Amino acid sequence: MSASFSEQLIKEGFNLQSLRDGQQKVICPSCNHTRKKHKQEPCLSMLVDTQGAQWNCHHCNWTGSVWRDDSSQQVSFKQKPKFNGNVPTYPLSDEMLSWFINDRKITQEALDIAEICSADAFIGGKKQRAIAFLHKKDGQITNIKYRTVEKQFSQTSGGERLPYLWHLVDHSNEKLIIVEGELDALACLSAGIKNVISVPDGAGDKKMSYLEALHKEFKSFKQIVLFTDDDKQGIELREELARRLGKVRCWKVSLPSGHKDANDMLMQNGQVAVLDVIDNATPYPLKDLRETHDYVEDALRLLHNDVRTGLSTGIKAMDGSLDDGAGAYRVRAGELTLISGVPNGGKSELLDAIILGLAKNHAHRFAICSFENPVDEHINKLVAKLVGKPTWEVANGNKVRDDEWYPAVEFIQEHFYWIRSEDEPPTIEWCLNTATNAVQRYPNLRGLVLDPYNEFEHKRPAGYTETEYVSLMLASIKRWASTHGVHVWLVAHPTKLRRNMDGSFPTPTAQDISGSANFYNKCDNLLIVERDFTPNSLEVRVHVKKIRFRQSGKLGVIELKFDPNTGNYS
Repeated sequence: MSASFSEQLIKEGFNLQSLRDGQQKVICPSCNHTRKKHKQEPCLSMLVDTQGAQWNCHHCNWTGSVWRDDSSQQVSFKQKPKFNGNVPTYPLSDEMLSWFINDRKITQEALDIAEICSADAFIGGKKQRAIAFLHKKDGQITNIKYRTVEKQFSQTSGGERLPYLWHLVDHSNEKLIIVEGELDALACLSAGIKNVISVPDGAGDKKMSYLEALHKEFKSFKQIVLFTDDDKQGIELREELARRLGKVRCWKVSLPSGHKDANDMLMQNGQVAVLDVIDNATPYPLKDLRETHDYVEDALRLLHNDVRTGLSTGIKAMDGSLDDGAGAYRVRAGELTLISGVPNGGKSELLDAIILGLAKNHAHRFAICSFENPVDEHINKLVAKLVGKPTWEVANGNKVRDDEWYPAVEFIQEHFYWIRSEDEPPTIEWCLNTATNAVQRYPNLRGLVLDPYNEFEHKRPAGYTETEYVSLMLASIKRWASTHGVHVWLVAHPTKLRRNMDGSFPTPTAQDISGSANFYNKCDNLLIVERDFTPNSLEVRVHVKKIRFRQSGKLGVIELKFDPNTGNYS
């Protein structure tokens, strides 16, 4: 009988108690006993997953792997301990109760509904009695956040990050109030508002993993009132919540001058004032109807030349130069960029470099619907660009090592999501619907790649010419981009071009794009990628043929150098 997975790991010298699922660094059993210095240094990189384990030591270069024979062979590795809810709680002290009722104007009824109590916690380097805000799920305590009257904070380790008071929410009620902190939620309870939650980790939480965990539950609410703090972080939180939950059902609260949040409103003006600002919340603008005041701030910024400039792609040459003939291209949210060029001219390669630069420099995330490469090959191409080494065999042997590959893949996993159609031919409409789900699920998803246009199935309505269909399709993409604040790149091949006398292809024009002249008319930006096919030439020219808004670049030619070993541009 063959050895089990765990027995094989033990045979290789690994201590199972030191291992866990996922990527990790551990002490190398091969070279640790020979080292005179740094014997406790974890120099071996190891990945453990459902298929098995792989490792590489950076000190002795020992590499190896052990595979599971079948999926039933599981090893229980160390996991971060989860909070079990077994914490002794006590009534509020007189000082705490007075602080809530007299200082913060929270009612006794609200304290009772939320089960506010006290508990012992380590805060400020010492163990002390503190106010305990109990986070519950299915009647069980899943997390506790602590604070002292003096505004010191702490929370349990390993607790589940769910919104505060989520266990009290009535899902048959179509209206939900979301506030920023526990005291704001208690202020709303004090004003008689029962369907209220506060975000679990304040405005600083960018991932908002609870939105994914409670994705189905949030769908039941038709009106979501966002009552965040009236400061920069609070406004950013409100805008991201609206983007992820869907602006069509989100309303926003505007606080009077001199008030910062719901609890501040309660303390200064009382319960009725809290109810009034919620009742006077305004809906996010509808897709097709705007009021003048919706544009006043933007118009004022434009008056003072405070325009929304596009973001750098991370390729310096694309930012523009003093050369009058040099083009420039920058990326602005809500726009559509069309990329074209001759076959094998590097359209997708350049696009990968652009979105990877935005991911690195601006933490943007992307949904990719690409039929040019299988996902595994696409990942390795991105790794090569990210690490600056090839992921394929080259003459000098300078291939990406495992210890370089794994961190790069972790970055890609954090910033790139793959739209794939396994069951039916993909359509543009299907892809946009899937991308909408991605925007709502993943924070800071700011880009969508459609590559290439001709691989999508196009269901042209009866009676429509191809030109009319393309116009309709591009208009739907642009509306989607504008609504969701996402930049869309569409790669489109030109029609079959006739070669020049020397065998080269002419540089395509906008009118050469297969399908319709509306590609040029409808897009915001148009890039034609031209590669020099002369042997050993690294030159690539990007012809910027259209820039609708000057903040996104200028017309002209961008001269680039392509590194075939890494896929990077300079």
